[in-house]
Amino acid sequence: MNSHQWLVPAQKGSMVLIHGTGEHYGRYEHVAAFFNERGWSVFTGDLPGWGRSAGRRGHIESFQQYIEAVEDWMTEARSATPAGQPLYLLGHSLGGLVATRYVQMKGVADGLSGLILTSPCLELKLQVPAWKAQLARMLDQFMPTLAMPNGVKADMVSRDLSVQAAYVTDPLNYPKVSVRWFQELLRAMESAWADRDHINVPVLVLQAGDDAIINADAIERFTGGLRAPNSFHRFSGLRHEVLNEPEKEQIMEQMEAWMEQIAKLNVTY
Repeated sequence: MNSHQWLVPAQKGSMVLIHGTGEHYGRYEHVAAFFNERGWSVFTGDLPGWGRSAGRRGHIESFQQYIEAVEDWMTEARSATPAGQPLYLLGHSLGGLVATRYVQMKGVADGLSGLILTSPCLELKLQVPAWKAQLARMLDQFMPTLAMPNGVKADMVSRDLSVQAAYVTDPLNYPKVSVRWFQELLRAMESAWADRDHINVPVLVLQAGDDAIINADAIERFTGGLRAPNSFHRFSGLRHEVLNEPEKEQIMEQMEAWMEQIAKLNVTY
């Protein structure tokens, strides 16, 4: 199992963190450090096909592989979280879609106190040409592992030039996805919208305002249509990776304040 933990000895709660497309959990070490300093243990890992995980890079046979990976991380988090302490699930971009589908399947029954999404991949703004989408549907049947560029450029993820440079040179980042991966992504996004009413934990959404990858308006509509208690914040001028923007500290402070508020209202775990 590909997993990693940043633990604190006298924790007040736990968080499971899910990274995005083409990256790895190591890019969130600063996020873990922020929450560790405030008493939260963080559990994570590399999703199948990314980072140091096993299997073909940029490829999955089924979106269920992502769900199973998160189940493993959640099991670790639950076993390390004392009764009475909150447990949150945080997902960025693709990780936000994975987190959404996980909660729609498991939710409160899995001991979650709340769901946190940053620029979640629930509708793409980065348009795929119609011919390319049609070709991908055909190739999914005959050449599912065929790889194609994911279309994400370094200047789309952050305004921070050091983040952009690291994004390009990081050997664990991978800029391609398979045609099967793309079809599974589309199916998962469709299911996420269809199953909105299955989300039964409080939701916090922190959306980049200048997002070239995700449709920010669609994310606001998705959040507004939830039956579960929810809070949506759009950050004007920020690019896709809000946790890697110059304003990341303020965003994480806002996130932690929400976690504290939800914990006081109702601890599920």
